[in-house]
Amino acid sequence: MPRSYKLILALTFALSLLPAGRAHADPLTHTVQPGENLYRIGLLYGVSWLDIAQANGISGDLIYVGEELVIPGSSTSPLARAQSPRREAEGALTQGEGDGGEVWHTVVRGETLAVIVEQYDVSWQAIVRANELRNPGLIYTGQSLLIPRARSSSSEGAGSGSAGSGVGVNNHLILVDISEQHMYVYEGETLVFSFVVSTGLPGLETAPGTYHVQSKIENAYGSTWDIWMPHWLGIYWAGYLENGIHSLPILPGGGRLWEGYLGAPISYGCVVLGIVEAEQLWNWAQLGDTVIVLP
Repeated sequence: MPRSYKLILALTFALSLLPAGRAHADPLTHTVQPGENLYRIGLLYGVSWLDIAQANGISGDLIYVGEELVIPGSSTSPLARAQSPRREAEGALTQGEGDGGEVWHTVVRGETLAVIVEQYDVSWQAIVRANELRNPGLIYTGQSLLIPRARSSSSEGAGSGSAGSGVGVNNHLILVDISEQHMYVYEGETLVFSFVVSTGLPGLETAPGTYHVQSKIENAYGSTWDIWMPHWLGIYWAGYLENGIHSLPILPGGGRLWEGYLGAPISYGCVVLGIVEAEQLWNWAQLGDTVIVLP
């Protein structure tokens, strides 16, 4: 199972942000951990990262490990939100067996739901439901998770396409990880493609978020730059321009723009694939497919 399979888990409740500016009386503080950024911290608490930046007087997005951040608009800690009602009633249990055959598991550094799923032979959907996780891709060290009974062969098979899976009706998910410059493509819970990509240059960054394939063109023309973009999948609007996923662009002279530079941010905001990879994705993808771009 690839390391970044964990990222598919973010789909179930991805980007369930509260409206900007929503206020509560007692804001929380958060200690920045290695690998975190404002966007991920915002997802953890259900708050816009822009609100966090404003509340802490951060002009850009630079934060450092150990920094204490005020979290506006949230009066509930991520630990409390992650715990199920039964967990709250029973108090602080340590890892061990429950009274119904379930197990309490304390997350250790480096663990993801994908790792825990393999350890206990349960589906990630079952863990999400048992612990009422708002964002399954953001479990954290020290968190206690209720691990329900092992799944039965009839109840929660992979790729069932049920409403609880969080995947669209066609069971397709395209996941782009900007930090890795990589794309993971899933059908249900099965990884069907794993591609190196390039995203936007500094100042022209690809915007993180949850989108859907809104246009599908075999060879799109970019008049702003006088380039052709084969196997175009449009995903969101950036002003009057549509950003999307496409192959290495074709220049007026026939050469390929950015050829040899895949794997580093090079584009004007789109997600760029190799020639063969873009064609494979285009042939597989459908209008309406879910696309998640992670920072």
